[in-house]
Amino acid sequence: MIIVHLDQTSLRDLAALRDEVGVLSVYATADPRDRSSSPAWRLQIANEINALRNEVSSNGDKQRKAAVLARLEALRPQLDDVLDSGAESGVGRALFAPISTDEVRVLTVQMPLEDCAVLERTAYLRPLAAAMTTGAPAGVLAVSQDAVRVVDLRFGSAEDVTSLPIKLDDEDWRPDRAPASSGKPGLYNRASGKGDRYDRKVSEQVLRSLNAMRPRLKEIADERGWSAVAITGDRRLTGSLEGRFAQDSKRDIIVLEHVVEGRTLPEIAARIGPEIEAVRVRRATEAVQEAKDAALSGGTGAVGLSDVLGAFREGRVSRLFLDGARGLTGHRAPDGAYYPEDELPPGTGRDDMAAEKDMGERMIELALGNGVEVTVLPEQAAEALAEDDGVAVRLRW
Repeated sequence: MIIVHLDQTSLRDLAALRDEVGVLSVYATADPRDRSSSPAWRLQIANEINALRNEVSSNGDKQRKAAVLARLEALRPQLDDVLDSGAESGVGRALFAPISTDEVRVLTVQMPLEDCAVLERTAYLRPLAAAMTTGAPAGVLAVSQDAVRVVDLRFGSAEDVTSLPIKLDDEDWRPDRAPASSGKPGLYNRASGKGDRYDRKVSEQVLRSLNAMRPRLKEIADERGWSAVAITGDRRLTGSLEGRFAQDSKRDIIVLEHVVEGRTLPEIAARIGPEIEAVRVRRATEAVQEAKDAALSGGTGAVGLSDVLGAFREGRVSRLFLDGARGLTGHRAPDGAYYPEDELPPGTGRDDMAAEKDMGERMIELALGNGVEVTVLPEQAAEALAEDDGVAVRLRW
């Protein structure tokens, strides 16, 4: 059994998982509030797997039936692990298993996925692509006068990366310490001029230290694949870091006044995660509108299933936007190209085409297979594509 950690590389690897007999994809979201012996989500997965057994048994292909049923039986231990409501694994679980081999890949994340079991010739990836849109790796820089706590936040989980200390050379000008009237840690009583001068000198040294950390922070962000960075703490300390870090990066920079350097990792995930997700939804909404505007002006954008599939056939797509809840159907030509149901390639009859019941999934596969960024839109952002078949792209040219 292979344990998969969700990122762009593993998503592309899963997109390449193919078996003409079928790839079983099982997703489950364990509701921690449901403590029953047979939680609803587990029953739903069991019902969907039984439905797959019935479908395979009734389609007339005895050889495929035997292979699928034998594989499902052999997978019982792994499926039980994925569906174990008492397991200390993530809220969202997924399993991928080709029918024709013994390979099994599993992953867990601390965010909801979906409850489903799918058997197709490729792995079913839409739930993971949706998780990447809002839960992709991000960083939290919790700034105080003593240190910068660096936290990795991805798919609902937080992990401490490091703490970069801020050392003050203040022996010659340190005043007597007094409780801060504001109650904020690291601040000094401003009742005297000495306190004011000390605060200014502290701020100067802290800002110089933060500036010196910038290359290391960017290095960590690059290594961990952060697409966003939340900088938290007293605004007097975070302002300079915000501007300078933004200059070094194309990431979304989010500045929050929350003081989280002393918080537990679950508390940081619960407090900062929704802030980052909200920014990502807003950015996705803006990007979709830019794609629509480009399409309307005849520029590098396309909307609607027909134009988008045409752009895929021409290899022009640079980013795919897809309504995660919209169902799209179409068909596949003998050369592997995809078309809407009411379109046929030249010289091809309808009987030559193979039906595709989930064209959204096929577009995700095409995108991942060609290094194209995939954004599965949450409900708030998908409204912009309500009249465009729920799909849009930015084009390379």
